[in-house]
Amino acid sequence: MLYKYIPYSLFKRFFGDRKKYGSKICPEDEDYKKWQKNYVKFYTEVQKGSIGKIVNHYGFRIMKHLDLSGNNILELGPGVIEHLDYNITRPAQYYIADTSSYFLDISEKKLNSYGVSNIHKILITDESIPLPSKTIDIVLSFHQLEHIYQLPEYVKEIKRVLKPGGLLAGAVPCEGGLAWGFGRFLVSRRYVFRNMNFNYDKIICWEHPNFLDSIKHVLDDTFTPILSIKKPFRFLPADFNLSWAFLYRK
Repeated sequence: MLYKYIPYSLFKRFFGDRKKYGSKICPEDEDYKKWQKNYVKFYTEVQKGSIGKIVNHYGFRIMKHLDLSGNNILELGPGVIEHLDYNITRPAQYYIADTSSYFLDISEKKLNSYGVSNIHKILITDESIPLPSKTIDIVLSFHQLEHIYQLPEYVKEIKRVLKPGGLLAGAVPCEGGLAWGFGRFLVSRRYVFRNMNFNYDKIICWEHPNFLDSIKHVLDDTFTPILSIKKPFRFLPADFNLSWAFLYRK
């Protein structure tokens, strides 16, 4: 990806000043505390509004390729679960795992509205997933893997809980891509600097420690690729796209 070759003065405006702040969250940092207080507002107004909603739904369409019927589903970082608009099948068991009980409650209500029952909420605090090995048929992960600092360890956990032949489906933003970085510069970065009093260039580094190429490398090394879809321009490189959706088999 081209982020490796652009001047750092431009890189840090698109992807944060990673040389200065690193990619590991500092929970006691004052800017991070402000970010935590404002995250729900940011999530609602930016990520779930206008262009953010369009980009999210690019990835959700991977659900058209899945049959959830009678399966045990685990969704990681489920949010408001809009992806079920693209799938009419319903599972036997639906596990939802998140670091936030607030979002777990939202996810549960949304699943109920879709007629999904047998919902199990799991509050997680690190890269481990508190489920027995080989119990899940399909793992869903939408716009979540880019946030995981210890990504290889986390992906190993996903593989552990999947049954043999189980599926991993989801999507991530084309983080590290020029189109994604430029879009952030024009939209979310501008929004934060106008409406919130903290250093967003620092938060970018900590919220998205993983670029698309590193995520794909870890997944390719762990699972068997089945389907890969870039949007909005499927046949162009990731630098010119905003979303990458994937389907892997254990």
